[in-house]
Amino acid sequence: MNASPSPEEIIDALKQSGYLMEQEVATLLEALNFHVRTNWAFQDIDEGKSREIDVRAIKRVAHNEEKQLSAFVEIIAECKNSKNPFIFIGRPKNQIDNQLPPQELVFPIAKYEARNPQGPGLQQKDAFFHLSFDKVHHDFERDTKAVQFCRISPKKPRWEVNHGGLYDSIFYPMAKAFTGQKEDIPIATRPGDWRYFWLLVPMVITSGDIFYVDSMEAEPVPQKVNHVTFKREIRSGKLDGIFTVEFVRQNQFEAFVSDCLDPLAYRMTDLTTNHADFVLRRNIQWEE
Repeated sequence: MNASPSPEEIIDALKQSGYLMEQEVATLLEALNFHVRTNWAFQDIDEGKSREIDVRAIKRVAHNEEKQLSAFVEIIAECKNSKNPFIFIGRPKNQIDNQLPPQELVFPIAKYEARNPQGPGLQQKDAFFHLSFDKVHHDFERDTKAVQFCRISPKKPRWEVNHGGLYDSIFYPMAKAFTGQKEDIPIATRPGDWRYFWLLVPMVITSGDIFYVDSMEAEPVPQKVNHVTFKREIRSGKLDGIFTVEFVRQNQFEAFVSDCLDPLAYRMTDLTTNHADFVLRRNIQWEE
């Protein structure tokens, strides 16, 4: 090895490290009209320390000055430059999986209320369902769910499963970053305050392959996929709830935005621009 690296060796080392990948992802997001920051700092809600997420990107998709209603899409992403694939184990959803609204959507009004016209009683309906986001949300269109994930890595004479530290190094930090950022989303507390739709998407963008394995098959066959939605319940410190992280292949990132995020953005835009009165009407019709 030479005392000083060649230009080619410097670039090769940077590519292996993932530093260039972060800039490539930032450039992709800028091309999609997001305002982008790399190495975005956030405060660890458990430890109070400053942490970093590789890329934060935000875009306003709708604005209604008259009704003081606006809509944003925000992405917080970790970039993983690795040749080792992510493997997700899946199974069918149960009865309650699609009854729980995802945390990554914030609404101008969180709950709508209906009074029983024939007597006492109050019915509440979550905004996610009242505003029909369940009809356009990619995860609510699926009958299956990912319940475990790992990496596989080569170890002679065969590949071996490696899940050590993955939750601590990937999922927990993303959940912390998401929670901290969600707390900063403006919430209307007084008449005359602006109200917001806000889609906040935590994701891992990987240069490697992603495989999905259906655990219910008699002879499971790994299927190469471009994207997996992974949910996990966490009860730790200030983290409390079911958290979602999207895992996306880097070379399919634009397709993920088009197929999964754009339908939600279009729904927010339509409601903000064309149906603001419907959105802001807290009292709704009673449903039997």
